[in-house]
Amino acid sequence: MTRVILTRHGETRWNLEGLVQGAMDSPLTEKGIRQAQVLANRLQDEGISVIYSSDLPRAIATADEIRKRLNLPEVFISAAMRELSFGDWEGRAWKDLRGAYPDLFKLWEESPHQVQIPGGESILQVTERAWSFFSSLPSKYPEQTICIVTHGMTLQLLVKKALGIAIDDWTNVPWQYNTAINILDLTTEGEVIPILIADHQHLDLE
Repeated sequence: MTRVILTRHGETRWNLEGLVQGAMDSPLTEKGIRQAQVLANRLQDEGISVIYSSDLPRAIATADEIRKRLNLPEVFISAAMRELSFGDWEGRAWKDLRGAYPDLFKLWEESPHQVQIPGGESILQVTERAWSFFSSLPSKYPEQTICIVTHGMTLQLLVKKALGIAIDDWTNVPWQYNTAINILDLTTEGEVIPILIADHQHLDLE
């Protein structure tokens, strides 16, 4: 059995400003750094032996706070865990997109799996690349606990698939706050056993 702890990066400047990040990046705010440190404290007794991060700096910065707290030698990088590319939407305000793409944005809010963002990735593409990496972990790290720092949409899609929620069902998907914790046990046969989903109680301490 391999235990995987999935989490989201800390708050960024663009999170605060309501801008679309995607494959672009924005630095952690002071609050985001504190969130990462509180997260690291929360995870210190989980027996984590390996830390992975998306290749985007906001995730790496969050993962490094965990690495320092756990006194591990390095953070491994995986582009498969980066955020969905929002293409032409990146760097723009969510509120402005509602005016610029009213029909497409309405569909995005209700049924994002049906949307192909101009110049961006589809929900299916992100799910496939992230799940391929995630499902390979039991063979690489048997009987170990792995922490992965990723992003809001990528994290939601992984958890959806792990829980057996259909790609077109968005009614039962828990919101993943910054540094939310998800703990999943993976067997070598491909079974996924959810232990904890979208927990953010540690943020009360932040």
